[in-house]
Amino acid sequence: LRAFLFLASNCNNVNMLMSQLSPEDKKTFNFDVQQLHWAEYSKYVLNEEMSGLPAARKHLNKLRNLRYGFNTVLAILIWCIFIARSQMARNIWYFVVSLCYKFLSYFRASITMR
Repeated sequence: LRAFLFLASNCNNVNMLMSQLSPEDKKTFNFDVQQLHWAEYSKYVLNEEMSGLPAARKHLNKLRNLRYGFNTVLAILIWCIFIARSQMARNIWYFVVSLCYKFLSYFRASITMR
């Protein structure tokens, strides 16, 4: 929270400074981040070649899918263990599944009536 407040106060200071600059000073001291070309800026800051960007994106997508798959399997395992141990969890599960089934049947019936 402190970091957020610090950044927010800095942003307010930058906005205040920007509003008080004359048009000539705004041209001389251009620090509006909305005008940055972020791909070029990141290339400059990271000193990286942009040719490796597609491979990096592909790798990040694989990692994201791996994380989603792992989280899904973990959630299913925890839920199965929880259902196996608790009658109330089993009742809630059956209730949710029956509601989904009723909703899908209603949705299917409303589509065929059109």
